[in-house]
Amino acid sequence: MNDILIVSILCGIFIYNRKLDNYKVIPRKNLYASILIGLWTYISFKYNIWFVILGLILLNVLESITDP
Repeated sequence: MNDILIVSILCGIFIYNRKLDNYKVIPRKNLYASILIGLWTYISFKYNIWFVILGLILLNVLESITDP
């Protein structure tokens, strides 16, 4: 099995089961969000590592918009 695929699956599991609300815009215990984060991780590592940074910036922007 490909290492990138394994890491992507583990990231999705981590996002699903996390206890901390590091990013409030990503709901906990949400399968859809976990799958999206896993896909984002796979695409970032497989094609262009800079997508990780862009995604984190996007999450910070979304959180600042939704947090009054």
